[in-house]
Amino acid sequence: MHNSSESYPNSIPVARFDTYEQYSGSVFGLWILPLILSTFGVVVIASMTGWTLSSPGLKQAVWFVIALGGFIVVTQIPLKFWYKYSLPLLILTLGMMALTVASPLRVTVKGASRWIRLGPVNFQPLELVSLIMMVHLSKVYNRVESMWKAVFITGLLFAPFALVIMKQPDFGGLLLLGGIVGALFVERYGFLLPIIGAAAVSPGLWYLANYGYRAERITTWLDPWTDPLGSGYQVIQGLIAFANGRVWGIGLGRGQQFLPEVHNDFIFPALGEQFGFIGTFSVFMLFLFWTLFVYSAYKRAMPERRIAIWGCCVAVLLPFFINLGGVMKIIPLTGMPLPFISYGGTSLVFMWARIGFLVRLIREPHEEE
Repeated sequence: MHNSSESYPNSIPVARFDTYEQYSGSVFGLWILPLILSTFGVVVIASMTGWTLSSPGLKQAVWFVIALGGFIVVTQIPLKFWYKYSLPLLILTLGMMALTVASPLRVTVKGASRWIRLGPVNFQPLELVSLIMMVHLSKVYNRVESMWKAVFITGLLFAPFALVIMKQPDFGGLLLLGGIVGALFVERYGFLLPIIGAAAVSPGLWYLANYGYRAERITTWLDPWTDPLGSGYQVIQGLIAFANGRVWGIGLGRGQQFLPEVHNDFIFPALGEQFGFIGTFSVFMLFLFWTLFVYSAYKRAMPERRIAIWGCCVAVLLPFFINLGGVMKIIPLTGMPLPFISYGGTSLVFMWARIGFLVRLIREPHEEE
């Protein structure tokens, strides 16, 4: 945590390394591990759905190529561009979010309107919102010394997005965006106020969690066997898939016949069934090593500039833990994709955009030198 009184600079060099080997090694780790995870995801999805022109496996491979192209583009954009236009971009994303609940472009799936149709693809604006919100608040928090002023600005920015997200409805998306905002605030101003705030709003969150479809998810989480062929079916089959995989798994492309839409939110149980504990543990370790690379960059960053690195890290790890918690019955299901691995073009593209932003954060000082 920091409380710097320095003004926010026009250029944002974030992390400096003692040697070029340290710099290149950190950058390499930031993108090579997600590359392995994304490749693994394409292979697993294709093993379950095939390589036909309309199969999710081939579509995911195409999105992977697009995501890598986006990653390269983001690494070339100067940081001062992001910070100069972050507010207009945030306003634009709010407009896109509004289209999900009140426009002919909205796409409704299972009662939720979280997407808009852009030509042949469905786009989920929340992924863009979480990226731009992270960029903008990292700028704001570095400029604002007063914690109470920061609270006011945060509420002003977060409230309209929260209202739209609840209208969709997407309780998991609200937790994700709120978690990212809260993590940024904690890095800059400390834990005390967020803890007090969380305690104050917890009754409201509990009410929301026990209303409508969310109440059913909590009931399913507590005891999925009360409705094993209905709301608890997917949770139970996910646990069975983990058990079937044992240590080494039953083999690539085998199993999953009882898991609906297995290539989406429940790809981790399918992965566990195919590759066993070794496969799931390997995925966990890849995320752990990636986190260590990010932590290395964070520790080497100037104190007032660490918040952007912290924000990118949280934006990747939070959905990772939400997904794992849901499919392993640690927390209620929220419909959160597994980063880099689950099927979904929007999620994959913006996960790689975050990686590109991280790389830029580290590269820019060395390019200037």
